[in-house]
Amino acid sequence: MSGFEKFARRAPVIRRTSSGRRAAAALVVPAALVGLLFSGGPASAAATSTTSGSCNGVLNQLASRGTVQDNLLKAAATQNADLIASLTAQRTALQTQGTDLQAQIDQANQQLADLEAKGVELEASLKTRHLTLDAATAQQASVVGEISVLQKALDSLRAQESDVQAQLDVLVAELADLSGQTTPEEGAILDLQTRIGALVTQLNQLKAEISATEAQLSTLHGQLTSLDVQVGTEQAAIRDLEAQEKANNDAIIAETARLQALQDELRSVQDQINTIDRTIALGGCAA
Repeated sequence: MSGFEKFARRAPVIRRTSSGRRAAAALVVPAALVGLLFSGGPASAAATSTTSGSCNGVLNQLASRGTVQDNLLKAAATQNADLIASLTAQRTALQTQGTDLQAQIDQANQQLADLEAKGVELEASLKTRHLTLDAATAQQASVVGEISVLQKALDSLRAQESDVQAQLDVLVAELADLSGQTTPEEGAILDLQTRIGALVTQLNQLKAEISATEAQLSTLHGQLTSLDVQVGTEQAAIRDLEAQEKANNDAIIAETARLQALQDELRSVQDQINTIDRTIALGGCAA
């Protein structure tokens, strides 16, 4: 066999050997990458958080399908399932908290409504009491005025009584003088007796008027005493109602503040639930 024939037979073998080496070299790189993936990768990859790893696992499953090993995808899915389960538990706890807060809010609203209704009732009672006090005070002033007028009339009647009594005393003294004379003048005696009779009648009328006026004054003084008691009672009731109204207003302010705090807390819980819902919808990734 010539040297050319020997070379021609060997040439194909050399080409197959060269092609096999290239194939072997091509397999070296993926194996190294797989080894890198299974060994945990560089330190920065090991420091990645569970949430981040889970997000990368879920969001990048389609993008990395065919290039990442199946067990890595399963690990990411497991991490995501654990995270979603944890988030679901947090959401359940928050929903329970929200239900409790809503019950407290409903209770606070009812208490606030009761306090406001009581405030309206107290305000109406105060209005009634003030009207009663105003009427009693006006009547008190009227009675005081009547007492003043009657007292002046009584003073005038007593002055007249005193004057008539003085005149009567003079006439009686004159009549006594005439009666003591040995020869009294009958006409003068009759005149004095007539005048004395008239003064006695007038005096009796004055006494009757004085008695009637004194009775009226006594009645008015009794009314005034009763009105004084009524005014004092109404004033005390108004002070008590005003104290109740102030306490009720303070309670309304405090209950309103508590209601606002509960509503703020409920909004915060609802925001947390909404955030968790969005995170679960994204497969455990923060929006």
